[in-house]
Amino acid sequence: MTNKDKYKFDDFTLENYKRLLYIALQKGFIFSDYDLDSGMDRKEIVWRHDVEFSLHRAYKMAVIEKELGIKAHYFFHLNNQYYNMMEKEVFLLVRKIVALGHYCGLHFDAHFWGIRNEDHLTECLLRDKRILEDYFLMEIRSFSFHNTNPNLLSLDALYYAGMLNVYSKAVRDKYRYCTDSTGIWRYERLEDVLLDNSIQYLQVLTHDGMWQDEALSPRQRVLRCIEMRAMRRIEYYDTKLPLKGQLNIDD
Repeated sequence: MTNKDKYKFDDFTLENYKRLLYIALQKGFIFSDYDLDSGMDRKEIVWRHDVEFSLHRAYKMAVIEKELGIKAHYFFHLNNQYYNMMEKEVFLLVRKIVALGHYCGLHFDAHFWGIRNEDHLTECLLRDKRILEDYFLMEIRSFSFHNTNPNLLSLDALYYAGMLNVYSKAVRDKYRYCTDSTGIWRYERLEDVLLDNSIQYLQVLTHDGMWQDEALSPRQRVLRCIEMRAMRRIEYYDTKLPLKGQLNIDD
């Protein structure tokens, strides 16, 4: 068996992404916010994006969801190695996602801050929360940890810094969890989970760069994001110099 078959590369295209959303709707899932107090007898799904590789891919997914009448969750990562939240192009894409009406949260990098204890966690969460809210004019009510490990998962209170901790014990106890982390189905295949009639509450985690226009390996999907970002930066350089009346000297 090839890796393509073993790890279901064909699942991770935008065309199939849209099909999976249709399946969720057809199975009667209501796309909702996190609601631990809901006593309603209905199927609820929290559809979450930890934006880690490309705001351009995230925006494409946000548009697909909007067209289907779906309100998803976008958790933005300030301390990111693949995109810069302060770039004008990225800034405008974040604003477009906000304008589509999706929920917005913080994808928090505890490793960046070297979190020592809960007090330090609260301090750093508040700092990042203020940056997102002040800079992007959006309300941040929840956060997710970036690159979880047992130590982070032990910080399982429901709220820190006034934000819902989506890795809290209460959230994990209520919602079945399905994720495409590292570009594969880490626990269960999403299509199988969506078709399981026994599931009432479900949290789905996706990562933007792992969904491309064609079927690729996880590494190739990430490389595609990196290459496209590099091409945009080269285009920016080549376009700006002539506009400023400056020479663009090459070999």
